Amino acid sequence: MFQDYFLGGNTAEGFYSLYGGFPHRADAFLHILKGGPGTGKSTLLRAIAREADRRGMEVERVLCSGDPDSLDGVYLPALGLAWVDGTAPHVIEPELFGANGDYVNLGAFFSAPFSSVEKKELRTLQTAYKACYRRAYALLAACPRDNERTHCCSDEQLRDTLSALPAQEKQGRMARRFASAITCKGLLRLPPASADYAVSPAPAAALPAAAEEVQRRGWDVILCPSPLFPDEAEALLLPEKKLAFTAVPDSEQADQPYLEKAVEALREAKALHDELEALYRPHMDFPGLSAYAGQLLEKLFPPKE
Repeated sequence: MFQDYFLGGNTAEGFYSLYGGFPHRADAFLHILKGGPGTGKSTLLRAIAREADRRGMEVERVLCSGDPDSLDGVYLPALGLAWVDGTAPHVIEPELFGANGDYVNLGAFFSAPFSSVEKKELRTLQTAYKACYRRAYALLAACPRDNERTHCCSDEQLRDTLSALPAQEKQGRMARRFASAITCKGLLRLPPASADYAVSPAPAAALPAAAEEVQRRGWDVILCPSPLFPDEAEALLLPEKKLAFTAVPDSEQADQPYLEKAVEALREAKALHDELEALYRPHMDFPGLSAYAGQLLEKLFPPKE
């Protein structure tokens, strides 16, 4: 099981979103955060995750593929509650407002209008920021596919595992998560939260069908798309069995000049986003936001009597 993962990817197909499947449990309630750059979305998510960690609770963190030091989501399975950044490029709406989701408007703490000079600077930065992403996606689209990864090995171990899996009476769940992402810090790979997973190689082409078979037999499964070509699979995890099958050779994407240039463009985009945030911060009522966060944490984590 992953504690940290990505739900968005900077890929050869552009931005690829898995946010529609978050959280993977249908009975969870999703709070969708709205607000511009620098309005405290990631800060609030980190505060929730940090306090849950302190209480010894299981925490799932969704990292931002644009800036992996920032959070885009938090899920607390024990409480059945999740929070997610629902702004572009991963705009999200509640499936059934009030029943399984709602909005949290952090823009309510935006306390003053922009001056004409600030508006002009915002437009200039936003235009340059979007251009960086267009350039990054064009470069990623030029990357060749790695056929060695697709046919890297035999699927014998995978077939043996499937044949040994008995059918269960419960309904199996499938989650799709990026275990890797192309970011402003390069290609990042995240290990499973548990170090005691048994990892075996398997061809990428065999993983999607295997995931469906595992789910059909009543077992939970996590299917991880490739960070570059999300129509391919990178890994398959069986959390209940602590098994992982991966199709990633050590050399994948190591020497691709297009990838390196795309990362440079993402790095430029990150710098521009930092400038956008700096324009918003002076207009934010951070004491008010801090008070809201404190009240939320007290409600979520009441002191033990």
